[in-house]
Amino acid sequence: MTPLGMYRRSIILLAVVISICTLGLIGVQVQWIQAMEKVEEEQFSRMVTLTLEQVANDIAMQEKQSVRIFQSNARHYSHLVPVEQRISYHQIDSLLHKAFYGVSMTCDFAVTDELGSILFETDNFSQASPEHTYSTTLFPDDPEDAVQYYLTVYFPQYAAYVIHSVMWMIVASVLLTLIITATFAATLFIIFRQKRLSTIKADFVNNITHELKTPITTISLAAQVLQETPEPNLPTAVPRLSDMIRKESKRLSQLVESILQSAIFKRGVKLSVQKIDMHALLQNVLAQFSLQFDTLNVAVKCKFHATNTQVLGDEIHLANAVSNLIDNAIKYRKETTPLRMLIETKNNRKTIIITVTDNGIGVKATKQLFHQFYRHPSENMYTIKGFGLGLYYVKNIIETHHGKLFASGSVGAGSTFGFELPVCKNETTG
Repeated sequence: MTPLGMYRRSIILLAVVISICTLGLIGVQVQWIQAMEKVEEEQFSRMVTLTLEQVANDIAMQEKQSVRIFQSNARHYSHLVPVEQRISYHQIDSLLHKAFYGVSMTCDFAVTDELGSILFETDNFSQASPEHTYSTTLFPDDPEDAVQYYLTVYFPQYAAYVIHSVMWMIVASVLLTLIITATFAATLFIIFRQKRLSTIKADFVNNITHELKTPITTISLAAQVLQETPEPNLPTAVPRLSDMIRKESKRLSQLVESILQSAIFKRGVKLSVQKIDMHALLQNVLAQFSLQFDTLNVAVKCKFHATNTQVLGDEIHLANAVSNLIDNAIKYRKETTPLRMLIETKNNRKTIIITVTDNGIGVKATKQLFHQFYRHPSENMYTIKGFGLGLYYVKNIIETHHGKLFASGSVGAGSTFGFELPVCKNETTG
């Protein structure tokens, strides 16, 4: 297995392990919350049961105290009195309200006999569910053969009460899970991004090594020919070989310049700002390409519609940015079709827009076009020369000038690249 395959396999294995651990952690948290909910239910049930027993004892105590005033042997005869005279709705309501004062939810209740007949109840007690009701025996001191009565209570908001009691744990678990998941996703994103950058940089190194090797070899051969050429033949060989050396030296210089332009933004670019007429700058740049235009039969048309052309910026860097766009149009032309290029300018409120449109091979406009070292997958890197630095350089220069770069087009139908820059404030946009 290749190192790249092993690296990819390790990443996949790491992702699977972390995913399983994350799912396991979520499962543990769910069980923990369920266990805490069960504990809360048991504690609540125990508290209600004890409270109801206390209420029943209070009712029995109040009955004894009231009956003792009128007769001495109250215990032996009170169970013979009708239950409606022994207890009242308001008495139970008052005692329950006092007993459950610290519980933040309403309490419905009913008093029933041993046959299940309801003596009295609150309005909402009929909606009670058996699993959320609690009962206790009233009048515990009555003889065993006497009719038994029961006090039953129901808490309508019981489910919400239990959930609220463990809500802090639910929120904390959800937040921790989200943080862990987001961190995991971010880690994978960084790993895959670094892997992609490593691949791109490896391609860049291979490409630039090939590009540097060609002119170096040519210059070496030219120097060797000059050295080995007999002196009588030297005058005829010098012009051709010196022209070859000049061209290859210029090519080397351009390669180094491309790399240096990219390195500028690693350190932070410093601009020499001055007022620039963009129409004049465009004319100067086009003049530099005039020989290439003539040699390659390129037809260039200019439509300079902008009336406010003054910007504050670095003339050298802006000229390089325009040169890169024009050079790309030449580089990615169709071999069988004469290149046609349109340079346009126009104003948009407080900005000037400059576009370069061509009828070349075209490219689908994506954000990746402006990434460092990026080259379209369909490009043969050794047929169409480039390192993926030109548009990256242009993007950084334009953004440093507080402008924005844009592109449009499609494969086979040409493309348009352009940028927008703020114009000087003391000018009036036409």
